[in-house]
Amino acid sequence: MKTRISALMDGELEDHEIPASFDALRRDEGLRGQWQQAQLIGDALRDEGHLDFDVTARVMAALDAEPVVLAPKPRAPRDWTRPAMALAATVAGVAVVAWLGLGAEPDTSTIAHLTPSPAKAAASQVQAPSTPRLQEYLVAHQAYASVGPMAGGARNIRTVAVAEAR
Repeated sequence: MKTRISALMDGELEDHEIPASFDALRRDEGLRGQWQQAQLIGDALRDEGHLDFDVTARVMAALDAEPVVLAPKPRAPRDWTRPAMALAATVAGVAVVAWLGLGAEPDTSTIAHLTPSPAKAAASQVQAPSTPRLQEYLVAHQAYASVGPMAGGARNIRTVAVAEAR
């Protein structure tokens, strides 16, 4: 039958054999598949550009025919490490805050030893003129100044105090 299909495509089949060949093509699905393959091969050999075909309708129909599966999300097994880690992190955070906030007071005897006498402090202290423009400059550039042992929120406290004094 392949030779008859090839002869039908090439126009070499006898006139009385043509109706029987078309009837065989209508009845047999396999012959129709061979006919389509032979047509594609012929188009490729002749370098015809209409080889592309639209498969969108067939794909969409196949997707519509698929069943919809609605299944609940599987539950994760209970794990005791997650709550334990959260509790450990909380305890560590509270310990750090308590250590920083309730730390030991500095030894005042060493500080008193390093502090100059009031007479020397008064002599070495120079009173700078305080103008609003100087205050504004100091507030704007306080981030560049060394702040000593209280680095953190002390900068913000001074900024608020200067802003409130105006």
